[in-house]
Amino acid sequence: MPIPHDLLGELTQRPRGRCRRISSNEQPNWNDGNMDMTRLGPGEEFELPVLEGPGCITHIWFTSHAGGVGELNALSMRIYWDGRDEPGVEVPVGDFFACGNKPVVVESLPVQVSPSGSLTCYWRMPFNRSARIVIRNDNMDRATGLYWQVDWVRLSEPLPEDTGYFHARYRQEYPAVMGRDYLLAEIEGAGQYVGTIMSVTMAQDGWFGEGDDFFYIDGEEVPSLQGTGSEDYFNDAWGFRQRTSAWFGQPWWTGWDAGDWGVCYRWHVLDPVGFEKSLRVTIEHKGNRPDAAEAWYIERPDFLSSIALWYQIGEPRKLCGHLPGWPERNVPWVQCHLLRTLTVAQVTGGATLVPQVTGLFGGRPLLFWPNTAKDGTLAVPFSVAKGGRHALRLSALSAPDYGTFDVEVDGGPLVTDRSFRSRQHEVIDLRLGVQDLTAGEHTLMFRCKGADGDTQYLGVEALNLLALPDEVNREVKTDNEAHFVRGAVGSAVFAYKMAYGKLPESLEMLIEAGVLDERYLKDENMQPLEAGLEGDAFVVRSAGADGWEKTFQGLDARR
Repeated sequence: MPIPHDLLGELTQRPRGRCRRISSNEQPNWNDGNMDMTRLGPGEEFELPVLEGPGCITHIWFTSHAGGVGELNALSMRIYWDGRDEPGVEVPVGDFFACGNKPVVVESLPVQVSPSGSLTCYWRMPFNRSARIVIRNDNMDRATGLYWQVDWVRLSEPLPEDTGYFHARYRQEYPAVMGRDYLLAEIEGAGQYVGTIMSVTMAQDGWFGEGDDFFYIDGEEVPSLQGTGSEDYFNDAWGFRQRTSAWFGQPWWTGWDAGDWGVCYRWHVLDPVGFEKSLRVTIEHKGNRPDAAEAWYIERPDFLSSIALWYQIGEPRKLCGHLPGWPERNVPWVQCHLLRTLTVAQVTGGATLVPQVTGLFGGRPLLFWPNTAKDGTLAVPFSVAKGGRHALRLSALSAPDYGTFDVEVDGGPLVTDRSFRSRQHEVIDLRLGVQDLTAGEHTLMFRCKGADGDTQYLGVEALNLLALPDEVNREVKTDNEAHFVRGAVGSAVFAYKMAYGKLPESLEMLIEAGVLDERYLKDENMQPLEAGLEGDAFVVRSAGADGWEKTFQGLDARR
């Protein structure tokens, strides 16, 4: 009986070449040194030793101090196959490993990330003549260190002519362009599409992911692969939540409000999408308002970026544009580093502000307030260059001796009774909500809410501001929104019948019973709803110009 042809079965076969490795191992003290790091100054580029083919990269491992300060994407990676001028791989490092700027657990088959920032890749990357890997620190303000290993196999025979070469290319739209689907990939030639990594930062409250994915194969005008929603494409349902798995997941997912963000991946390893002439992959950027009855399935201006991964036979005839610089490829958050306010911030309660460093090699400078007064306050100034709606987030620290605080901007409360106490030191990313801020000076205030005499320390790193595009709405509602109005009434009728054994006689009875909100006395366009018993049914009619009628018998509206 033949040995099964699978991952484990392959281990029984004779090796097909000589295993090799290049790494940042300290030289010449390779057996008696531990400074196994390549230093990359601001804007500095480093070329790894060129791999001479034929061969195949089987494993890439990185870790960098950039992960400890939330700047993994400041590193870019380019891989050039067989001496070509155009890189087949051109990506930000953090996004390529499906975690973005901040390390987070990724447990997939081809890509894995540890919470401390170990980045591992097992994509197979064959080449005939050579493989040249270039890493660049695109951050012009900060140096970093990179530890690296690349394992590869030197093959004894040239690759077959129909071997697919690995490609990965980045795109972004900040914000997504209204009136057209977001482009994930546009490829000419023959090959197989094997993966998508997509990052989104919400430009307004509400769910972003009602957009369908479309694969246009070999010049199709109507895509032969049509999806049913963004979360469906990434193999989830009813929204996203933080999780990872072998073939798909969302390593980061912070929520559905403006300024929240997430990263999701989908590997087409078990279901590659083949093409002979061309492939165009797009996804709609459609979603809803927080209240689906207010606007549902509308085009949204969220901040989107992505990496497409595929294997291509021969040299590509067309590739999406080149990687933007580090400032341009960052979602345009403005960081107000609070340690810069040390000499101008105002405190009450007697404690004096001091600088503090934390994290790996002191990579996170903090404004530290060793407060013990239960009514102590810390007022920190910050400025806004251009007025308008902004999402606000606070980067801070939690620790065993930290306190509980209200957080305000210009005297208006944003967060109340927020504890910064934890069993161990942890970096936190705190959503402060959306504020309409004028251009000019403002004040961020922390008010202590803890017990007198207890330590109520606070360590804050930065206030982050994201200027938001104009909100999108649907002024005149359609059947999309009417569906949710009818659903709310139907659920209330079902609950009422379960509780009282009969149908209600009016919408007001549902409101009095506490199962329906007063908002649903009106339809999707705020026109009055007429309702009452007709025979053995509860009938609801919209009085709008495009009015509708719905009959309920108290059945389970969820089915």
